[in-house]
Amino acid sequence: MRRPIYDDRERTDLSPQRNDETSFAFFNRAGGSQWRHSRTLHQEWADRLHGRDYAEVRAALRADDAKARSAFLELYLHECLVRGGHEVVIHPELDHTSRRPDFLASRETRRVFVEAIAPGSSPSDIAAANRMKVLLAVLDQVGDDNFFLMTNSITQARSSAPAKIFREQIRKWLAALDPDSVDTDDLPTRTFEQNGWSVDITAIPVKRDSRGNVRRSIGIYAHAEAQFIDDGAKLVAAIKTKARRYGHFEAPFVIAVGTATFDEDDEEVFNALYGSVSWVLDGHNPGEELTSRGVRNRDGYFGSPGAWKNRRVSGVLIVDQLSLHDPTHSRVSLWVHPDPLYPLPSEPMFPGVIHEWNGESTDKREALDARKLLGLADDWPQGHRWQTD
Repeated sequence: MRRPIYDDRERTDLSPQRNDETSFAFFNRAGGSQWRHSRTLHQEWADRLHGRDYAEVRAALRADDAKARSAFLELYLHECLVRGGHEVVIHPELDHTSRRPDFLASRETRRVFVEAIAPGSSPSDIAAANRMKVLLAVLDQVGDDNFFLMTNSITQARSSAPAKIFREQIRKWLAALDPDSVDTDDLPTRTFEQNGWSVDITAIPVKRDSRGNVRRSIGIYAHAEAQFIDDGAKLVAAIKTKARRYGHFEAPFVIAVGTATFDEDDEEVFNALYGSVSWVLDGHNPGEELTSRGVRNRDGYFGSPGAWKNRRVSGVLIVDQLSLHDPTHSRVSLWVHPDPLYPLPSEPMFPGVIHEWNGESTDKREALDARKLLGLADDWPQGHRWQTD
């Protein structure tokens, strides 16, 4: 008998996910009745797998968040294909290479190969994020009954954070403050520095009738700095790592990319696939009014009208914000190549929407309803997050 994803145990811990806690660790101990439905769903989906495939997915879901996110993306795609009436072969053998794509989905006489990727962070970014998680987890344990904290700014060093030292310093600082005499228009703020690290904290008084019931010390996370992230470049880089990995398919080929950053207007995805926009100024003669017009560049992954490229990839499936708690909330969109070597079936294969080139832009049509496809009720998951039934 194979082992389940989550341990068979009594769950009474009703606290939210901690800063340094993996998704598996949280789901494995969370006592809220709502989380039970998520665990059951994960197990039901995984139970469709057999042998080594099940063992690999189970191990990945129990690992760090990067591995779990990638494994859950594959599990989600597999479930969508199976429930959509496809016969699915996991890691099918190919005649021309020893490498194996994630899925071969067949329905009637049509076949589609599907490959998934969930782009991760660089090792240095992962290390920095882990250092930050450890620091925040310790600061969350300050445990003052009268104040909660707002993190205004945090400056990292390359070494581990002196988290426990900061925690003790903050405790002493808060102990000297009177929550009833604090000026709410000028809240007490202090910067703590140690070993190249700097933490700027504001103390916010807890309401009188809530004192003594504080579970977590950090109430407001305001330390994240605004930064420019080129999501389009990341998307194209992810597609390129998979596009030629398996050589030539004599069938449609879809690359599914799990993302967590794209805006709802889809502009970055459109620009990445069909070309970025440059603005040209018209009206250079004296007395002429200057006007501007957008010109689409030929740097899109799919190319441009009359010069389409990368035609082996029939479509790119964006699975954005896929949640282990409720996968039906994910924003899913299939972007169809305008001139692929092997066109995709006209019938939808996945939830969300389908973008198809119309000569100037893309038309958008509805695909499948996620809840209906996955067999989940409108009010799923039932229960309570922070209490048992």
